[in-house]
Amino acid sequence: MKAEYYLLMTINTINNRNFELLSGHNITVARLTYTSNAFDKAEMETQEAYLLNGIATGTWVTFLSNDAGRNNSSKIRVETGGLMSVRFFSKKRKYWFKKSTGWKLRFSLSDKDGEELLTIIPSVNWQKESHDYILQLNDEFEKECDALLILHAVHCANCSLSMMTGGNVPALISI
Repeated sequence: MKAEYYLLMTINTINNRNFELLSGHNITVARLTYTSNAFDKAEMETQEAYLLNGIATGTWVTFLSNDAGRNNSSKIRVETGGLMSVRFFSKKRKYWFKKSTGWKLRFSLSDKDGEELLTIIPSVNWQKESHDYILQLNDEFEKECDALLILHAVHCANCSLSMMTGGNVPALISI
């Protein structure tokens, strides 16, 4: 896909358990579908199908759905200080997801060097009983922001918002 393709993407909230990543031409390129109300099980569809499973308090793993060995593709973990780490094993990359400290609620995904790759700005949608998201991608890192990484960031945003409102996702890490 061309680099400009990712810059025009938007997140479409279907309801509180279904999210779509749309291209600039409003074509669905990826989906995140929760199969559990506690955000501990989900299906992620990009060019390949992935399963996301909660394996412990504040820890999720993602693997290819057709992988009989269940080899982890990635791991998301709630860290101290209100951060979430997203590690992709095949890319050998680690990202940090955090909530802004300013007055306007905003989430950002950064690489290990602190460079911001993308920003997600939530707004409450009472009719869908969820949040709509505005996606802002840093054009310097457009090649790194693929559909799977964006779906992981949406998952982190959903979990963070649930933690902040007393939802099912535990706010504390296992000690």
